[in-house]
Amino acid sequence: MRRLALILTLLALSMAISANLLWDEEIAIRQGVNIEWFRTGIDTHDGCAIYVWSDTKLGERDLWAQKVDAQGNLVWGEPVLIDGKPDRQEDPTITRTSDNNYVIAWIDFFDDPDGNVYAQKINAQGQRLWQEGGVPVCTAPAVQLSINMEPDQDGGVFMVWMDARNPSKDIYGQRLNANGDAVWAPNGIPIADDIGDEVQNTMLPDGTGGMMIGYTVDYGGDEDIYVKRFLGDGTMAWDNALPLAVGAESQGKVRMAAIGNGEFIFTWQDQAGNDPNIMAQKVNLAGQAVWPQTVAVYSDLDADDSYPQENPRIVGTSDNAAIIVWEDKRLDTQDPDLFAQKINASGQLLWDVNGVALSTAPFAQFGPRMASDGAGGCYVVWDDRRNGNTPNEDVYAQHLSATGEALWGAGGKPICTAANTQEGSLVKVAGDNIFINWMDMRNGSIGLYYQVLNSSGNVLLEADGKEVFWGLSGDAPLNNYLVLPRANDIAIIWQDTRFANIGYQIFFQYLNPDGTIALETNGRSATTSTGYDQSDPQAVVTPDGHIYLAWIDNRHEHPRIYMQLLSPTGERLWGDTGVPLTEMAPIDQKDPKLYYDASIDGLYVGWSNSDDVGEDRYPLHTWGQFFQNGQKMWGPNGKLISVLDDATMHHECSLSDLVDGYYLWSNNSPETYNGFVYVNRIDPSGNPYPGWPEEGIAVHTRDDYGITQDAARLARTDSGIFVMYRDKLGSGGTVHYRGQHFSESGERLWDETPMMLSFNGLEQDKAALVKDGRTDCITFVWDENLFEDLDIHIQRIGLDGSFFWQPQGKPVVQKPGNQTEASVVSFDANNGLLVAWADYSSTEESDIYYKYIHPSGNFLTGSSEGGDVMCDALKKQYQPKLVTVGDYAYAVWADGRSSGKTEILGLYAQKLGNPTTPNDDYTLPAPMGFRLMQNHPNPFNPSTTIAFEITDATKDYRLDIYNIKGQLVKTLHNGKLIPGRHSVVWNGQDKNDKEVASGVYFYRLDDGQKAKTRKMLLMK
Repeated sequence: MRRLALILTLLALSMAISANLLWDEEIAIRQGVNIEWFRTGIDTHDGCAIYVWSDTKLGERDLWAQKVDAQGNLVWGEPVLIDGKPDRQEDPTITRTSDNNYVIAWIDFFDDPDGNVYAQKINAQGQRLWQEGGVPVCTAPAVQLSINMEPDQDGGVFMVWMDARNPSKDIYGQRLNANGDAVWAPNGIPIADDIGDEVQNTMLPDGTGGMMIGYTVDYGGDEDIYVKRFLGDGTMAWDNALPLAVGAESQGKVRMAAIGNGEFIFTWQDQAGNDPNIMAQKVNLAGQAVWPQTVAVYSDLDADDSYPQENPRIVGTSDNAAIIVWEDKRLDTQDPDLFAQKINASGQLLWDVNGVALSTAPFAQFGPRMASDGAGGCYVVWDDRRNGNTPNEDVYAQHLSATGEALWGAGGKPICTAANTQEGSLVKVAGDNIFINWMDMRNGSIGLYYQVLNSSGNVLLEADGKEVFWGLSGDAPLNNYLVLPRANDIAIIWQDTRFANIGYQIFFQYLNPDGTIALETNGRSATTSTGYDQSDPQAVVTPDGHIYLAWIDNRHEHPRIYMQLLSPTGERLWGDTGVPLTEMAPIDQKDPKLYYDASIDGLYVGWSNSDDVGEDRYPLHTWGQFFQNGQKMWGPNGKLISVLDDATMHHECSLSDLVDGYYLWSNNSPETYNGFVYVNRIDPSGNPYPGWPEEGIAVHTRDDYGITQDAARLARTDSGIFVMYRDKLGSGGTVHYRGQHFSESGERLWDETPMMLSFNGLEQDKAALVKDGRTDCITFVWDENLFEDLDIHIQRIGLDGSFFWQPQGKPVVQKPGNQTEASVVSFDANNGLLVAWADYSSTEESDIYYKYIHPSGNFLTGSSEGGDVMCDALKKQYQPKLVTVGDYAYAVWADGRSSGKTEILGLYAQKLGNPTTPNDDYTLPAPMGFRLMQNHPNPFNPSTTIAFEITDATKDYRLDIYNIKGQLVKTLHNGKLIPGRHSVVWNGQDKNDKEVASGVYFYRLDDGQKAKTRKMLLMK
């Protein structure tokens, strides 16, 4: 009976640990959409256009599409999800097939961190026609990028891409039939895999069931151009590639247009002289360069002065000719203009020998795209900076007639001149309508807009275009967010880059106990936009829920500190643009710090201020201010805190921390390179308290050369103030933490030499103090470098300097990989502790882990030795910040699940209970169903452990392994389980006990109502 009781007790504890994540899913505080526009669009057979993009509105990057008509309607209503597998899908391309459907191809990182090629077919209604998740076109190891795609004659497509499997950069290709089946060899055939790198290419159907491709070969900076033709079965039509443009100099940026009769005109930029010129040649189906000589579309090679002509684009016209447009610097060596030329099937230039000036407006015109008008001319659209240069980029267009006449007015027609940036323009012709679309930042973040014109150039939609889709861009940068507890909820404040082209701003959000947000989705700005960056927010909460906020603001010539007072419901009480902290305007202000004293309704403010000390020196000194009833009590500019004598006035004294009138700063000498930590206690009248000298007290003064004391912080105690700082002697010294305890009257309560806070003798960093917990002791955590891995340690010290635990502290977690950036809080009810950290033990990416510590200092029974997972979404999660409200804790962290080409960080939150409270004082939260952990190790060979926690003994649980094709590999469990934590080992074998190949696999836990899938990597 006793044994059964013990088992039930352990089971209950295990369930309590898992149940202490109180929300089934973490809450997005700031999650951007982050549209990536790849100039992907197509005209449709029914007179519309389809646009495709990727975005992160669901967290990870997915592919979406929308169909628009000439009347401004979004035909499919909400955007259609093309693919939403885990990780990211991006860089799409689209083509219309011969059966009037549409194939979209993209680079997919679902099953390979280097990217693979996938494709999906949709119909005119946006319905997916191929398998869920798309068809894997190429899943070969190594990088695949830069897809180019064209239709075949049978409802399928030809596709080529850059492939690094060899491992140089080559071009591989595949043909998919109308059902998505590979016609050529699995993972594609080599299109161009000679010596050198082959990446840039141009491809078109050849009109006879095959395809024609031109490509550049890069020999370490010198490029040549070749042409090949492939038949429908994947064989080469010619014995060898046609050397279209080879020579001592570079020939690149090749483009091609079909002009009928099995003939193709190629154009490229040719570096025969000092600057590139634009050349052309015609190639037939037999692989012959038809024109006796390469035609110079425009060349100033023989002129006295030559200028670059670059980046040609080409379109075939209805009269068996082609129009070429290029960027030209003959009139401006910095900013290109656009010129055009028409060339017929015989190689004759049909317009002015110098080309037709498409646009020579001020600043740059670039990035042209073209479409035939069906009457021997073409439509051209481009990005244009004539209205004020970057970031004022706009979209212009022109209709060139068959004779080169500008039909929409000299210099082009403005399509969109809205505020800020419009770029990445694209033109498609559907019936009698010309569809133009672009990426648009008029509202600060990226949106997609479009406009429709008729052949006469009349605009059919509203001025500056119709919105297709818009979403929040940017992110919440690291080290620029904070979390504040209020009476019944929490406030999150952060720097936000959503308006990067206008100016970063400070945003805030209130998070309710039930996981709902109180303000607008993704937060409310602390000020209206000023057009300049704001950074480094600092804030404090009053007992009634008001928030005092300070930040660095760049709206003036030099950075200054600005402030705002926010109401409990989020209204701006100090004006829409905030108020400057000082009337003076030095060359720099930084390091804002705030402390609210509820006993006197007073606000202490501190900052670092650049002071003019003569001899052209402007060191930073620590200043302070005190507010009561919204009024400055220390004059309009505050008070100098870091008082120095004349001999040391040039020292840098940057503010480190501020608690209850205690100001902490670092005094750094430019002569000795020494840095010492100082502290002073200032009363509300602006004078030091009795026992505190005007210049403050050096926490530890040593005469050694090259002392560095930094990363200092404060914690209030029952006896006074605790000072903690990082100490280093010389360039090779070990960095460790020291501490000192001062009475309220400035007496050192410990030895004259600040004590070592841990005696391991190892490198220490990133300490965090419990600031709002018990004040009869001092508790802190830190990173410690053990055998090149960072681990988390915790220590508690009495007010007399005695260690509660062993002198080296307690290891919170010690395991392979780095555990870092710990945060620690104390629960009010019983002084139990919660520690959270960023954990790199499973993969190169980091997750958020946590661990409870009983008030006695023992780790909570039932918790994993390595910590429990709080969030293990894809990509990196780090810098967790913890606060407590009553008997619950809230964690907020930087979350990189939207990251791809660059890191994009959102803010996510989770609520946790307090299982360190005795059972009769704590209500166990409702069970969450089940949790599936990341396998460990990952990557693995030959076996890995999969752990999961369940709470319902009545359900049947099934744990399956799948390969990247979605095929079942093995079932590890199928049936009922007792509640609690379970683990299963997969040995890398399938259901027939045969070893599987290396690669990406997925494991899925399903209880019949809910399912969770995770990814793992087997590497042999």
